[in-house]
Amino acid sequence: MDEKTKISLLKDEYSMLQQFYEDFDKRILGIKGWSATIAIAAIGGGFQYRIPYLWLFAAAASLVFWLLEAVWKRFQYLYAPRIARLEEVFREGDFDEVAPLQIYSSWFVAFEKEGWRVFSTFRMGIVSFPHLVTFMCGTILFILYLLDVIKLAPK
Repeated sequence: MDEKTKISLLKDEYSMLQQFYEDFDKRILGIKGWSATIAIAAIGGGFQYRIPYLWLFAAAASLVFWLLEAVWKRFQYLYAPRIARLEEVFREGDFDEVAPLQIYSSWFVAFEKEGWRVFSTFRMGIVSFPHLVTFMCGTILFILYLLDVIKLAPK
């Protein structure tokens, strides 16, 4: 393959990878939106309908969405080594050492090297918000109910 074709293919691959990377952020914003909506609705419903177990549901739902986001963020980060490699190649102008169209292979190389590491991603601030907030609210409200600090009179 001639150098001009190779450079064109690498450029196209880079553009595609950047689009993949940004698409993950869009999905993650959707996950955050669903998490906050469900948790806040459950917390409010716990007060309105006097059902404290909805607070526990809010905490559990937040935890599930938090874990889901951590998995998605991990998938996203596994594209980063290839993006960085292509940027390095374009910066240095050395196209001899890199083959184009290696998205699938490079993702699995990164996966085998780094593994899931979901729980380290789980702890990141960018991933934990708003899930940690709604998880803590639901948990604290339910514990306060169990300790009789919050009293919910029957309807």
